[in-house]
Amino acid sequence: MSVAAHLQNDPAVEIRAGVFRPDWSMVTKQRAREALAGRLAARAGLLDRWALRLETVEDLVWRTILRLYADCGRPPIPTDIVMASRIAADGLEGMLQSLRAHDLICLDPHTGDIRLAYPFTQAATGHRVELRGHVLHALCAIDALGVAGMYRTDVAISSSCRHCGAPMRMETALEGKALRRVMPSGAVVWYDFAYDASAATSCCPAIAFFCSDEHRRQWLNDQIPRREGIGLTMDEALEVGRAIFSPVLVEGSSDIQT
Repeated sequence: MSVAAHLQNDPAVEIRAGVFRPDWSMVTKQRAREALAGRLAARAGLLDRWALRLETVEDLVWRTILRLYADCGRPPIPTDIVMASRIAADGLEGMLQSLRAHDLICLDPHTGDIRLAYPFTQAATGHRVELRGHVLHALCAIDALGVAGMYRTDVAISSSCRHCGAPMRMETALEGKALRRVMPSGAVVWYDFAYDASAATSCCPAIAFFCSDEHRRQWLNDQIPRREGIGLTMDEALEVGRAIFSPVLVEGSSDIQT
């Protein structure tokens, strides 16, 4: 998809030169498009935060954090980040605060340690992702489905039906471009549109897997107040996750040596 197409037709943010988030070229299913469009309309504050483009060194730190998170199976500590990114140690704290302000990471208010970096968190959310020999916690169902595309590798996801608690398992194929296995076969996702300053504390707790669409509807009917969002098949949810997370670690055109 061209830059013009991104800017003219679909709401997206250029997170680095030539790299847009979400990447609408990965979205082929109508309900997946409706989910992304509804998400961005309802969460204008989130798109505004993404639109405040990171400085080059901040972007480097962001990507370094996510690469180390996957390699180590935990949030990186400051010395890890400094060594991997080769930045000055005395500038790291300010960069972490900038990433927090963009709602890309969350820091412990007392220690300053990284508590989460989307799509991962230290909290036990019930969405477990097997990645590179580690088991990591994803913030929500869509985050879990987006991991494979972001790291260009396949993952296995274990979770449970939000309504009945039945165990669920999903495995990706083709480096996150498809689903190899979904158990149970009728599994679906509820994609919530809520947003209030932090995705981790507003929409993520409600973006969940369900063993069937019937259980998704039953759960939704019990929610007071009524939640705004959209139900997705697993294939549709995978497209949404890919569109949001696949661009995150992509090198910008200005980073590519010619």
